[in-house]
Amino acid sequence: MKTRAEKIKQAIKETREKRKKQVCKVYQLKLQNLTDKDIERFNRLFLEAKWFYNYVIADLPNRLKYETYKLKEVEIKTPEGFERRELTIISSQMKQGILERTRDNLKALKSAKGNGSKVGKLNFKSEVNSIPLKQYGNTYEIFRGSNKVKIQGFKKKFRILGLHQIPENAEFANAYFVRKPSGFYIHVTCYLPKEQVINEIKEKQIDEPIGVDLGVKDQLTLSNGEKIRWQVPETKRLKRLQQSLARKKKGSKNYWKTLMKIRKEYEYITNKKRDFQNKAVALLKRFKFIAIQDDSIKGWQEGLFGKQVQNSGIGGITARLRNLATLIPEMVKFVPRFEPTTQTCSKCGHRQKISLSQRVFKCEKCGLEIDRDINSALVILKLGLGAGKENPAV
Repeated sequence: MKTRAEKIKQAIKETREKRKKQVCKVYQLKLQNLTDKDIERFNRLFLEAKWFYNYVIADLPNRLKYETYKLKEVEIKTPEGFERRELTIISSQMKQGILERTRDNLKALKSAKGNGSKVGKLNFKSEVNSIPLKQYGNTYEIFRGSNKVKIQGFKKKFRILGLHQIPENAEFANAYFVRKPSGFYIHVTCYLPKEQVINEIKEKQIDEPIGVDLGVKDQLTLSNGEKIRWQVPETKRLKRLQQSLARKKKGSKNYWKTLMKIRKEYEYITNKKRDFQNKAVALLKRFKFIAIQDDSIKGWQEGLFGKQVQNSGIGGITARLRNLATLIPEMVKFVPRFEPTTQTCSKCGHRQKISLSQRVFKCEKCGLEIDRDINSALVILKLGLGAGKENPAV
């Protein structure tokens, strides 16, 4: 007869095998119709999470242990000295999740240090805005029929918005309870059959390859001549709020009220950028094959185009396409970063110097005149399809 440890080990092995045939997706669900009492209890929960995290960080060698989750009270530092604070709302499994996340953060720092990066240490937090919900059915549970969620430590079921986006056959895994300026959210990790996700993408595709040139002025230039441009600059309201915050006394009620308004405005700007990214990626997914150059977006931001890159969030496009390449490798091809696509003629393959201010590519060999970004997108497409070797640069 198998022991409990052997059964757990066998279950983990079976789950890992099953995950190889599944795709992981995260869905964001917003809690609705919250009363003042609900919001007060949620804020208390995140406050207790901060106390517990800072307590562990204060003495990692002695407190980062499995038994720490059993604590019912912790000692925290205040301006008047050390005080004992009771943990009344946060559950044991939430505390276990915080401990596991702390261990993962320490492993990540150690790995970064081993790769030669300069790293510091884990710091105390003035706020904790996400709490792990590590086990579906225990720390949280979703009820599709009533569009509600049950969170451990709360008797009430809370109405949620956005449940319709999760397919019926999705397998729920862990989640995060997140506090944002716009409200409280559950970020649910789900697993879907890989074959189903791939088929859904391929059903909407047209039988046409596309080359993509990333840029600062035009964020995306496609090899079919289409250009896509978007910018989400700081709003006038954000600038007024920042000026107002500078005149407030730090730590006062008006200071915190203004700071919360600023955070909400930043969230609004970030959501707009993500919306543009989602639409751009959805457009690219319609093509059977995508070729894109592995550009250093971080280098652009650190150079002359920091504000333009920040206002567009173009780096999210390449990150999303990398995930797509992991799912369907034959669909996305990344052209090497230092390939001179801008200097190469898309017709004859001749290579020549071209300045940044020169927006039209005029080939010195074959006489081709074409928009430089469209030319670059065509070269990227040829290289992605393997046709670049047929017309080597002269």
